[in-house]
Amino acid sequence: MSGETPLARDTAFGVMSNSRRRFILSTLREADAPVELMRLARGIGAQEAGTSPDDIDTAEQKRIYVSLYQTHIPTLEAAGLVEYDETERTVAPTTSVTETDRYLGPIAPVVPWPRFSGATAGVTGLALVGAALAGSAVAVPTTLVATLVVGLLTVVTAAQCLDYRRRANTRPPELR
Repeated sequence: MSGETPLARDTAFGVMSNSRRRFILSTLREADAPVELMRLARGIGAQEAGTSPDDIDTAEQKRIYVSLYQTHIPTLEAAGLVEYDETERTVAPTTSVTETDRYLGPIAPVVPWPRFSGATAGVTGLALVGAALAGSAVAVPTTLVATLVVGLLTVVTAAQCLDYRRRANTRPPELR
């Protein structure tokens, strides 16, 4: 970064203190071209509602669009992280956007561990109940089923712990 002032830590944290701005930054980091403001509004709406971007109604999309246009994009522009094209209504990252990497860490898919663990526990619990109810009619002993259930839950728990450690190690030391 020749000639540019490094992004101050307080500025970076101030910018990233809002989930919509973090969404914008992560979307821009993954995009290979400027992103339309309306696309960002739909994506944010979907993230906030826990649904698909196609399911966001026009009123909600417009409300988010206005907040992006009036608040979040100007904040990111003032920090030198994005450039907004008024004519095209698109947002593009500047070279400074990579400075947020040390605070955001690498983008990695987030595994929904509570759902995954809950589903695993439910399925294995049903297997145990089925084995217990079937009793002697089943050739597989209940202790074998219980051992398999405990083994599966142990594997899921270990994977969750390793994922947590991997994510913790990607943050800078001052954030650990």
